[in-house]
Amino acid sequence: MIQRIQTIYLAIAAALSGFLLRGSIITLVGSSGETYVLNWNGIFLIDNGVLIPNEKTLPLTILLIIVPLLFFLAIFLYKRRKLQIRVTVLSTLLLLGVFILMLYYIYYSGKSLEAELIFNIKLVFPLAGAILGYLAFRAILKDELLVKSYDRIR
Repeated sequence: MIQRIQTIYLAIAAALSGFLLRGSIITLVGSSGETYVLNWNGIFLIDNGVLIPNEKTLPLTILLIIVPLLFFLAIFLYKRRKLQIRVTVLSTLLLLGVFILMLYYIYYSGKSLEAELIFNIKLVFPLAGAILGYLAFRAILKDELLVKSYDRIR
C-alpha cells in the first residue's frame, strides 16, 4: 500500500539523495587560499564566483542521478513487494557506494591540492538515506511476510 511507513522512508531517502544534486557537497580550501568545491558533477575551483572545472567525477555523477530515481521508483512498486525489496536494497547499496566514492574524491583531491576540508551537512545525507533505505527494506519485508502468513491460513 502506498500509505505505509516504508513510503515515507523511501520518500525521505529520495529527497535526501536528490538534495545532493544541488549546491556544493564539500568545500576544500587550498594552502594558498584558493577554494574548491565538490558538486554532483565534479570538483571546481571558485574564482571570483565563477566555477572553473578542476576534475570530473563521472562515476559519482551517474550514481547521484540514478539513486533518487530508484528510490522514487521503489515507492510505486508497492503491488510487487519482491521487486520493491530488490530495488530498495540496490538503491541503498548504491547510496553507500556514493558515500564511499565521495570520501575517495575528498581524500585524494584534498591530498593532491594540499587543501583543508570544510565539511557540509550534505556529507551525511548518503548515510542517512542508506539508514532510511534499510528501514524501508525491513518494513517491506514485514509486509511481505504478513501477506504470506495470510495465504497459509486460507
